[in-house]
Amino acid sequence: MGIGKTAHLLFSLKSVLPFHGSILQLGRQSIYVEAAQLPEMASRYGHVVNVDQVRILADGEYDPETYNSEIFFQMLGFDHISSIDLSPDEGAEFVHDLNKEIPVELRERFDFIYDGGTLEHIFDIPQALRNIHAMLKPNGVIMHCNPTHNHVDHGFYMFSPTFFWDYYANNGYEIIRSQIYEYERQHSQYYPKPWTVYEYQPGSIQHMEHGGWGRRQLGIWFVARKSDLATSDVVPQQGMYQRIWENQVIHDPYASTSSPTSLASRLRKFLAAHPKTYAWLRPLVGRVRHFQARYTTQERPPVVDEF
Repeated sequence: MGIGKTAHLLFSLKSVLPFHGSILQLGRQSIYVEAAQLPEMASRYGHVVNVDQVRILADGEYDPETYNSEIFFQMLGFDHISSIDLSPDEGAEFVHDLNKEIPVELRERFDFIYDGGTLEHIFDIPQALRNIHAMLKPNGVIMHCNPTHNHVDHGFYMFSPTFFWDYYANNGYEIIRSQIYEYERQHSQYYPKPWTVYEYQPGSIQHMEHGGWGRRQLGIWFVARKSDLATSDVVPQQGMYQRIWENQVIHDPYASTSSPTSLASRLRKFLAAHPKTYAWLRPLVGRVRHFQARYTTQERPPVVDEF
């Protein structure tokens, strides 16, 4: 768990959501962004941070007394910074297993909760979400940065964006950010690999559910505010099926190519009528589909940021 290029996401959010009061980190975060980069990051989104007090030790490492997650969140504007973790090894203020109900003293205590990659490591997801809800003050904000595509065995789960949207929308939260970021883990100042942030709306990536994103990794950035009437115990049904049951139109950016008169449609009908021919061509069709998914650009949601 750590803060690297995701610092961009926090500075961007600060532009529309002034940070103040108390923040709880789910797992005490490590810092993977150079302090010298923070002023430029902040300036990009109209903010100013001062890193003059950050010291570098003789071995070239940052002095942890002058640069750590608590100091970083203070730079963003929070007054009190806490963390909660199963183990005390990384210096969390509160030691608690989020698979279990939180103690009374943590209820409605925090203005902001930052999940920088913890939820996927908690087995009892419903209980963890109930805990997040309980720890937030009224009008408090939860920010998730969790893995989706190409994070095999990183945690217990890789999430779909619809998971967060459907849960928080059905429980009456105000959705502030719903986005996906695409990245490659291995990058450096000498070989930069930009992160791309896409807008996400329900149904907007339905056409990409089978191999549509290729080899790069994806993360989910989701931010929601706890409204006065928000709950935590409404069990959602997946929005895609809700829309089908309600006879809503499902987004299909390839509708024109799948129309009854299209060449692809006529070819599919021909192959269905000639199964022996299809059996002979099937390996080739599989290779073509693999090539399309891996190397060609599919219609994607709007890009809202790149850094």
